[in-house]
Amino acid sequence: MIVPARRLDDDELLRFSAENPGWHIEREPDGSLSVSPTSYRNSIRAAEAVRQLFAWGSERGYAASADGGITLPDNAVRAPDASWISFERWYALNDEQREKFPKVVPDVVIEIVSYYDSYAAQRRKTQRYVEQGSLYGVVIDPRTRQVEEFGERPAGLALDFNRIIDAGLKPPGATPTDS
Repeated sequence: MIVPARRLDDDELLRFSAENPGWHIEREPDGSLSVSPTSYRNSIRAAEAVRQLFAWGSERGYAASADGGITLPDNAVRAPDASWISFERWYALNDEQREKFPKVVPDVVIEIVSYYDSYAAQRRKTQRYVEQGSLYGVVIDPRTRQVEEFGERPAGLALDFNRIIDAGLKPPGATPTDS
């Protein structure tokens, strides 16, 4: 946790993120920054989650990765590992509002516990998305294979949690003897 001398505005947060590649940076409601290293293996899992969200909902909304942050009602800037936002929510914002860290809550969020994350912290973060307006949130712990869901899963969304957890461990469709 980093506590800057003063709260960074959106432009400063974007600049700070650009100056520190390889780090996942989020702003907490109190202005402190949560900074953690990125993991390529976890990014493979996140990409799989984004792929599944895209396959399910690309005709009704956008799937996004943790490359972009959003501002929640409590003023936290978050970048979920994978998220999906309906066209209805996204286009309720004007062009200017969609820049930088838009003030919009994704309909669906997926957080994946990384090697350096705490399950409890990721669980709380996922619950907060739903408390602030997400319809459905999922926290996935690949080490324990624990999956916890919050809110109501949208109609037709069927996530393959095993495929997300196993992404990057072996090629899709490989059997244990295919090494």
